Amino acid sequence: MAVTQPDQPPSHQSPAQEQAGAPPHPGGAGRPPVARIRRRALQATTLVVILGLIIAAFTVPVDKVIEAPGPTWNVLAAGSSDSAGAAGATGASQEDLLTVQGVPTYPTEGELRMTTISLNGCPGYPVTTVDVLVALLSRDRAVLDRDEICPKEVTEEEIRATNQAAMTSSQDSAVVAALNEVGMADHLSLQVGGIAPEQTSSDLQQGDTLRALTPQGGQRTAITSYNQLRELMTTIPTGTAVTLEIERDGQETTAALTTIESPEGKGSLLGVMIHFEVSPQVDVSFALSDVGGPSAGLMFALGIVDEITPGSLTGGRSIAGTGTIALDGTVGPIGGIRQKMAGASQAGSDYFLAPMDNCGEVVGHEPEGMTVYAVGSLHEGVEVVQAIAAGNASGLATCQNPNPAGQ
Repeated sequence: MAVTQPDQPPSHQSPAQEQAGAPPHPGGAGRPPVARIRRRALQATTLVVILGLIIAAFTVPVDKVIEAPGPTWNVLAAGSSDSAGAAGATGASQEDLLTVQGVPTYPTEGELRMTTISLNGCPGYPVTTVDVLVALLSRDRAVLDRDEICPKEVTEEEIRATNQAAMTSSQDSAVVAALNEVGMADHLSLQVGGIAPEQTSSDLQQGDTLRALTPQGGQRTAITSYNQLRELMTTIPTGTAVTLEIERDGQETTAALTTIESPEGKGSLLGVMIHFEVSPQVDVSFALSDVGGPSAGLMFALGIVDEITPGSLTGGRSIAGTGTIALDGTVGPIGGIRQKMAGASQAGSDYFLAPMDNCGEVVGHEPEGMTVYAVGSLHEGVEVVQAIAAGNASGLATCQNPNPAGQ
């Protein structure tokens, strides 16, 4: 009798086992492939890495600085007048922001707003990758390398001290420039406010008033102004022995020193900090805290001019601006001009005074509805404000059209 062979090898399981779906023998074909296990491990690792990067983007500081619109202050504000934040928020002040004593003062109206920037990324105010990405998408913010603003080797305390010193110097210069502008500065004297660490050969003392300077082998020059002294020092080489005629405690005497190197590489420096005394004796105080830098000089000077002259300089208008100020009234460029314009616009100012040297950064970035006037001196600033107050500013120089008279 013939026997038929099955096509498949006989099962080692009983029919009952097969029907019940018993698990295959260990090592059988049902084990997950190695490739699948590896793929799942890679997916888990990738997820962990992505989560780590997201957490780092929100938490790990980066070496960038973000400039954003900061608060603005009306330098004419009296008593409980407000200051406007970058988003238009206001905060009360319990004292006049600008107080002038020693000369007659007059009522003011309107607003002369000094502008600021909010700076993040320096010591004490870190920024993250997410902060930087958000800033890059914003019209009103700028991202800079940290070393341009606050190098790593500079501490938070050093930055604060430098900014405060710049603010104080700006206020002193604003007083002198304003008095010169209105013809009240009968006499200006330069006093020694301190000795620089680099100056180790000086006989000068703090409080000495500088009267004249004679370099070794040179001619005597009477000291009449800071700008004149600065120009004179550009002609005197580093290491020159000089004799200074001074007034100390009411007595005329002399002091000697050797000039030190100028960082500008031209001429030399006395190596002393200069403090200015103006006659008549005018005491100007500024009620500001936690604000530093020199860029409010122009608006401080305009505020002082308005306070010590009859009538309203602004005509009730809201005018903002920025710019450093020199003793002779020269207005210098500043940083963050676009952010300051944005802050002024948010505070409600339609007119803005910008240093002429900043106009290249202004054009094409003016906030909607704002006219930006280019000024190179305090006198030009006064004329611009007066013209705006009179409603006759059409012929003034703007950053868009710096030479309207030439058209």
